[in-house]
Amino acid sequence: MTVQLRLRDASRRCPKRMVYGPCGGVGADGGCEVPGIRCSFAADPDLLHTLDVSAADVAAPESAEPSGDALPLSPRRTAAAAFATRVSEGLLVTADLPVRSADAGVLAEAGARLAGLTAVIAGEPPGLRASLSPTHKALVLGGAGATVIAGITCRDRNRVAIEGELAALADLGVAGVLAVTGDHPASTALPHAQPVFDLDSTRVAALARRAGLFVAVAEQPAAPPIDYRPVRLALKARAGAELAILNLCGDLSDLVRFAGALAATGGAIPLVASVPVITSRSAALRLAALPGVRLPSGLVTAVTAAAAVDDAGVHAAVAAAREALTVPGVVGVHLSAVVDETDPTGLAAVDAIVRTATLLRASRAPSSDATATGAAA
Repeated sequence: MTVQLRLRDASRRCPKRMVYGPCGGVGADGGCEVPGIRCSFAADPDLLHTLDVSAADVAAPESAEPSGDALPLSPRRTAAAAFATRVSEGLLVTADLPVRSADAGVLAEAGARLAGLTAVIAGEPPGLRASLSPTHKALVLGGAGATVIAGITCRDRNRVAIEGELAALADLGVAGVLAVTGDHPASTALPHAQPVFDLDSTRVAALARRAGLFVAVAEQPAAPPIDYRPVRLALKARAGAELAILNLCGDLSDLVRFAGALAATGGAIPLVASVPVITSRSAALRLAALPGVRLPSGLVTAVTAAAAVDDAGVHAAVAAAREALTVPGVVGVHLSAVVDETDPTGLAAVDAIVRTATLLRASRAPSSDATATGAAA
């Protein structure tokens, strides 16, 4: 069987119908995030290095052009251009939106508290029964003063729906999108939901650039096949991605290795390194259980042994962020926190993120014996 046929077969057997190799949910043993099966790509990793991005993958059918049904090629939007400039300046601080509620009031409050960060990554957590659409969420957060990078997943939408979201976000003046494939419903609390996966994150990145938006993507350095992850990210960059947010991948040495391997591919894309903000032991366990996540060695034990776990978690995050920012290719940090059973809305986790960003900013402020390189956020 030829390489192309083997790749096509792997894509056909993948529950998400991935085209550019495995998603970030591959387990350490090569297992798929869908229970009971193995990753069809991880079983034959040598094939992956033959992949390349083709413009035809996101080109609309010729029949859609005269009818106006194709997503038009739009010039760079003002907010997207401004965010691209911000990225070029470095020292970004972004964060997840760790709130449980789809209540617009809670989202607005979170947006107001996170308005001082470079951007809020308003993604779509897995398994939520009641969740506002990316466009609605971006409208609420932006109205509260936050700079928004809206998450677009392929789990629940076909190409038509994705293009509609991209057009709406561009019209709202949102800075950009985070293009992700998304978790398979079988690996979430809603396994009965039917998946779509008409596209994957690489092709959504190309479509988002076509819509005039700034494009960020995610990558999971700790997910097998580990050697392919930098290559996969370089493919996303060729498709149109302009910033990569790396998932929690373990120790600083793992981040250094990944950044070096990415540079060796020639795929120049700025990196934002995720840093865990631990507020409790249960929150740490929930964070560690997410697909593709690996926490730094000894972090959970050290933080949860402290008298004030939330304070220890914030200070550990600041220290980890400062280390990450020394790695060549890393232009910022992404603060990752999750809610626990004592945090009904998630606003306590939001506050922990804000405290971390504030301390990080202060630690990099000008002093009498050091030259400042800029504000953290």
